[in-house]
Amino acid sequence: MEANPEVLVEKALELGAVEAKLIDTSQVAFDPRSHLKCRFGCKRWGKYWTCPPNLHFSQEQFDEAFKEYDKAVVIKTTDAKLGQDVALGVEKESMMLGFGYSMALALCVQCEECAFPEPCRFPHLARPSMDAYGVDFGKTLTPLGFKVEFDKDGKMMPAWYSMVLIG
Repeated sequence: MEANPEVLVEKALELGAVEAKLIDTSQVAFDPRSHLKCRFGCKRWGKYWTCPPNLHFSQEQFDEAFKEYDKAVVIKTTDAKLGQDVALGVEKESMMLGFGYSMALALCVQCEECAFPEPCRFPHLARPSMDAYGVDFGKTLTPLGFKVEFDKDGKMMPAWYSMVLIG
């Protein structure tokens, strides 16, 4: 009997996610312009092991591997560290269910400051973010019903998204 990946949504919620959804990977939208935003809009570029150009796993290699995944769990949290922890927990649970090639994509915030260019202090926990490999957040999340939320004063509520590829 094959394991049901839907239990991974429950696991994400149990670990602290605000929302989580199991999707077909065909619902993940890519846009090469996300690399431009990474390069010219993010202070992490070139300063973290989990950010371009330091990934040492090319876009082409990622694209080839991504084709092998059928499902993913999209995770929403209100904190980047919690987002990384939940994604890693779901990745681990997924592997325990027999999905041995599961892979979390979550902004790595394990350290206050990345050790780069020194060796990573937590390579077993470090994962790249979705946008590091070209995922278009808006085109992926909006059709799934994820919404930008505001508090009573009109300030945007924090939302961090991660994804676990199931395989």
